[in-house]
Amino acid sequence: MNRINNLTSVFHIAIIAMFLLSFSGCGHKADPYYLEEAPQSDENVKFIIKKPSHDSNESINGQ
Repeated sequence: MNRINNLTSVFHIAIIAMFLLSFSGCGHKADPYYLEEAPQSDENVKFIIKKPSHDSNESINGQ
């Protein structure tokens, strides 16, 4: 019975670890910006051209 409890404990730890690792990878990414002329592409692709206002990839003022 002790072996079953150890095996169950290992699986629970693995499930919790996978959940935490996948959760930490989630997050808001800011829109991409291009410092040069926007490349020409498909009509379904929208390029946003703006100057970066900060060094991180986080949005400003919750936008």
